[in-house]
Amino acid sequence: MLTHDSARARAREATPAGYRLHTITQARPGRYTTTYVDDRWRSRRGMVTADGASVGRVVYGPKFRRSDGERQVEVAARIRADFRQARERGVIPAQLRISVRSASGYGILVDVSGLTDQFLNAERVAGASYGREAARLLETLELIYSAYQRDGSHSLQDCYQARYSGRVRLLSEAQQEEQVREREARRRKGGGGK
Repeated sequence: MLTHDSARARAREATPAGYRLHTITQARPGRYTTTYVDDRWRSRRGMVTADGASVGRVVYGPKFRRSDGERQVEVAARIRADFRQARERGVIPAQLRISVRSASGYGILVDVSGLTDQFLNAERVAGASYGREAARLLETLELIYSAYQRDGSHSLQDCYQARYSGRVRLLSEAQQEEQVREREARRRKGGGGK
């Protein structure tokens, strides 16, 4: 009979690279469910039986369970609220203007404006898209953005299974000006609407 201690030992042996065993719970006699987490608190789920331990390749964001079954528009609203909360707590700068849109094709698009080109390119090394501080800001924004994600993609099998696609984009000054011009053109065409 598989004991809790032997199941934990098997689960630890099966821990995927970059993850650590977070919880192990007995689902029924001889069968345990496991959760592994990485440094970003994304999780992978697994199972331990008398036959051995297995780990699914699907990665869940830390807030996935809270929004499971919600439509994409509702997930976008949760992400928008998380950005607002991060701004209030001082995690991200207060001057940022963040646009979160739900697009067709299961996409959630995030555009970040209110940044200068000087900030975006400060301490930029060759081959990098952004400078050091801007890259750190982008990483923080992407952590918030991907918190509700469920990703079972596998590049070796040419398999794409993400709950939502999209991106977080830090807009340059030129891109911000272009967006203002496009908004003005839509406003004039639509008769003064938003």
